[in-house]
Order: sequence, then structure tokens, then C-alpha cells
Amino acid sequence: MAALPFPILPGRVGRELPDYLPARMVNEFVYCPRLFFYEWVDGLFRDSADTVEGQHQHRRVDKPGAELPAAADLDAGEKIHARSVTLTSERLKVIAKLDLIEADGGLATPVDYKHGKPRETDGGLELWPSDRVQLALQGLVLRESGYRSDEGVAYYSKTKQRVRVEFSDAVIQEAETAVAAAWGLAAYGDIPAPLEDSPKCPGCSMVGICLPDETNYLRQASGDEAGEQLLLFGSDGAAWTPKKPAARDNGSGMPEIRRMMTVRTEKKPLYVNTPGLRVGKSGEVLQIKDKDKLVQEVRIGETCQVNLMGNIQLTTQALQTLLQEEVPVCFFSMGGWFYGIASGMNTKNVFLRQTQFRLADNAGFALSLAKQLVAGKIRNQRVMLQRNHLEPKPMWLLEMKQMADRVERAAGLAELLGIEGNAARVYFGAFDGMIKVDDEG
Repeated sequence: MAALPFPILPGRVGRELPDYLPARMVNEFVYCPRLFFYEWVDGLFRDSADTVEGQHQHRRVDKPGAELPAAADLDAGEKIHARSVTLTSERLKVIAKLDLIEADGGLATPVDYKHGKPRETDGGLELWPSDRVQLALQGLVLRESGYRSDEGVAYYSKTKQRVRVEFSDAVIQEAETAVAAAWGLAAYGDIPAPLEDSPKCPGCSMVGICLPDETNYLRQASGDEAGEQLLLFGSDGAAWTPKKPAARDNGSGMPEIRRMMTVRTEKKPLYVNTPGLRVGKSGEVLQIKDKDKLVQEVRIGETCQVNLMGNIQLTTQALQTLLQEEVPVCFFSMGGWFYGIASGMNTKNVFLRQTQFRLADNAGFALSLAKQLVAGKIRNQRVMLQRNHLEPKPMWLLEMKQMADRVERAAGLAELLGIEGNAARVYFGAFDGMIKVDDEG
């Protein structure tokens, strides 16, 4: 009998489990052990808008491409792209479906397609821990198949960016520990307690089944908090339990239950883009008509902005009321070209205006304000690269962070202008990487 990748507990009967643990389930385990238990042990799953969109985006990469030959059959320098390849690890009892393998001779790099976006840090873009573990497992199954695999790539479809991870000893150890822990939980553990106050819960497709806040509330109210201990195992076989975060307190001594729904915004913009329509008013309501036929009514008090696209008529009475209520009216061409904006006297403070003009002649104030504007511009440019570049180099992000910090130490406008220009050089030098023509990873 082959050695199991998790310790056997004397006196405890384990569950009957499949022969192999999918690498994507290890991803779920690292993301949320309770979600892993629901999906792999209990066999429960629910779709959400995100999961359906992810499945749709994955259809192309799920189509089998060129087969992956044996590593010994590839000549030095021979390159191959193999899609939708399934490999296993007999040592870890893990099965992984690799979206794409970029092989160059005996060196193979797994590329995993992800629906979301990468993790943003001061040092650049990183993989989320669950994605890092899943890619490391793909590297391990490639190694057991005879290939050399030194790094992996995650392609995040939401931002169309590639993020690399080196398969260091620490990363491999992290993945093997996660596999052993997941096997141990599946074989012997009870369902884990829900995460507490986690930002992961509102977007989870299983939140309606898991009910994290409600479950934690009832467990605390019944004094059963110690009843569910999550039993996990490290790669050395030692049992461990994750540290439990402190619950939020709403003042009653009981945890606060979050509302798992989107909060409705107070006001919304109005767009009118059908040629020939006329916008008038009746009382506190805007009336949109096609000749004499009423098309729609919109409350002025619920409107933050009115946008008229093309040949739209606006009555004087409606315009006057909108200006009085400080609701701006924007005029566009049918194609969206901005013509102008009508706005009321939103600021009536003449003393504020006097102070603004007076400070405009103050060199110290002008330099201070210019520093804030330039620093904000550079930080925004850095964020643009971080979120939209296909594969931003850490050096670019580091340079722009350092230049944003240098702005505060600028002695004059000339030095400030130089810093701004240097940041623009880095930004526009990398700008072409933000122009993405397709979804190819």
C-alpha cells in the first residue's frame, strides 16, 4: 500500500475518499477550509455570477491542445505549448489539470488562468496565497513527470496581467504542508467553523449555505465555540489549528452580523440618449417624453447628474430647477463628445474665493499644493501600471514609489518639474504593456 500524504490517527476511522486530491481543491482549502469541506467532502456547490463568468472565460483554455511529450523526448531548445494537460503526483496523491504548459526543452512553466485580479503590494504584484499553492503543486507534478520546473505564471483575466512565482524551497514546503493538511481534514476532521469578519465571505458563492456571521453568532450564543476545532496537519505530521480572530462586538457582547448585500447608493446619474426626447418637469419630478407620450419619470431628489446625449430638448423650467438643486447638466454629442456643463451657484462663500486668489500669489503655498498634485499624479500612474500592465516590472513600480516620496523633499518648482518628468518617462516607457489586444496569457 502506498504511503499516505497525511498521518494516520490511532483509534479514529477516516472517511472514504477519492484516490487523488485535485490541486484546485487545495486552492480552496488555503482560501477557506470550510469552503473546501463543503465542496470536496460534502459535495456541495452553488454557482454565482463570478463562477459562471469564470467558467465562460475558461472554455478556451479547457480545449485540449498539443499533447505534452515525455521530457526525455524533447530536444534542447525545442519549444511546445500544451493546453489542458492532466498530471498526477503519486507521492502527494494530488491530481492537477494544467491550463497551459510552456515547455522549452526539459524546462516547463505552468500557466494558470484566473478569473480575478492579482494581489497589489508595495513591492509590486503578487499571487494570492491560494493561487501560489496551486501553481506550486502544478510545478511539483511536472517535476514528477521528469520536467524541470523553476517558476509558474498566473494570468489574471480581469486585469489581463501575468504574475510570476518562483518555486523556491519555501513555496514548495508551503504547498506540501497545505496538501497534508487538506487530506487530514478531509479524512478525519469535522466541518471547520466559518471565517470571522472576512472580506472573502460576501463574494463567496456558498455564503447562502455557509451563513458565516449567523453561524458564528449562534455558536457564541450557545457557548459552543470550542465544539468545532479545525484539525490540520503540517507536512511533518504535527497537528495544528489556525489562530481564531477576535469577533467584532456591537456593544451587546455578541458579534455583529454583516449584511451580505450591496448597499444602495443615495443618488444616481440620469442618461438620456434617444434622439427626439424632451425632458421637462412636474413638481419635483423630471418627465421624459417622446412628443406627448410620457416615457419615464425620475425624481430630482434621487438624481446626482443629468447627461443629455445628442438631440435632447430640456425645458427652461427643468433646467432652472436642476441648477437650483445643484444637479449639474452635461451636454454630449450622440457619440459621447463632451460639449459643456451647466451648473448652479454651488459655492456662495466669497471669503473662500478671496482666500484662494490670495494664496495663489503665495510661493510657499503654491509649492506645497503643486507637491500634492504631482505626488498624487505619480501614485495614480503607478496604480495604473500595477493594475493594467500585462506584467509590470518591480523596478518600474519601485522607481515610481521612490519618486512619489521624493516629491515631498523637492526644494522648488524646478526640481519638482524634474521629478514629474522622470516619472512620466518611466510611465510612458511602459505604457505599451497596458494595451491588450486579446485575452492570451
